[in-house]
Amino acid sequence: MTLTRDRVYIIPTKAGLIFSLLLLTLLVGSINYEKNLGFVLTFLLIGIGNILLLSTWRNLAGLVIKREKASAVFAGEDACFNIQLINHQLFDRRSIAISHEGIEQDVVDCPANASQLMSYNIATKRRGRLDGGRFRLYTEFPGGLFIAWTWLDLSMNCIVYPSPAGNVDIRVNAQDENGENDYGGKSPENFSHLRKYHHGDNINRISWKAAAKTDELFTKEFTGAKPQELWIDWSGIPADDDEQRLSIMCALIIHANSRQQFYGMKLPELTIAPDNGVQHYHQCLTALALH
Repeated sequence: MTLTRDRVYIIPTKAGLIFSLLLLTLLVGSINYEKNLGFVLTFLLIGIGNILLLSTWRNLAGLVIKREKASAVFAGEDACFNIQLINHQLFDRRSIAISHEGIEQDVVDCPANASQLMSYNIATKRRGRLDGGRFRLYTEFPGGLFIAWTWLDLSMNCIVYPSPAGNVDIRVNAQDENGENDYGGKSPENFSHLRKYHHGDNINRISWKAAAKTDELFTKEFTGAKPQELWIDWSGIPADDDEQRLSIMCALIIHANSRQQFYGMKLPELTIAPDNGVQHYHQCLTALALH
């Protein structure tokens, strides 16, 4: 989105109003006392004011605004929404500020022919999809006599995972593939071969020796007994209400992921097959967030 001329508004600040009152006083005094020097000073200050007016407006107008993807957070954490300022002009943009719900959250400079990230945070209270809402970009540079601003809504959103429950009895709430409450470890495995790294592969299975030799990432593959699979099942988790059950399931997923366990998840209207890795981890937590 480009900040065209009709999207940028400008008015005097409190300092600008005082400056205008001073100019009016000088003008009236110069007229009453017929002071040529007073007229010169008055019109000189008016010219400076006009230059500051145009410079403040130009500091914001013409910027290109691009939204960035917001990273998921757990309920209770702050969701961070990032935008990118792109300056295609040959002059720097100074002191660009961003505010959300009336609170200034970030101030940046954007050099000529460059881009700059800026962000604002929203406190999260519950799981789900959080709307980034409207925010305001504004600047008082240079001089501080005028403020130029625009309101933007880039339709940004953030996934908010349930807050993980504390003091969860892992053995009671997680079941193995046979339906038994056994949160065991991995089955014995033997090294088989190396393959090229794919996004989401377990970082602990990366062959760093091979990476040092070839400057490429490779993942170790193993053979052996089938890895033990765990099921995190909605119907098998004792809880007082649905939100508590989701919090317990969230804690189980975090624990299973930290152990590199193969785990699946069952919700009333969704089943996710056992797997592991970063992509599977976020898939399960997203399903809990949107349930």
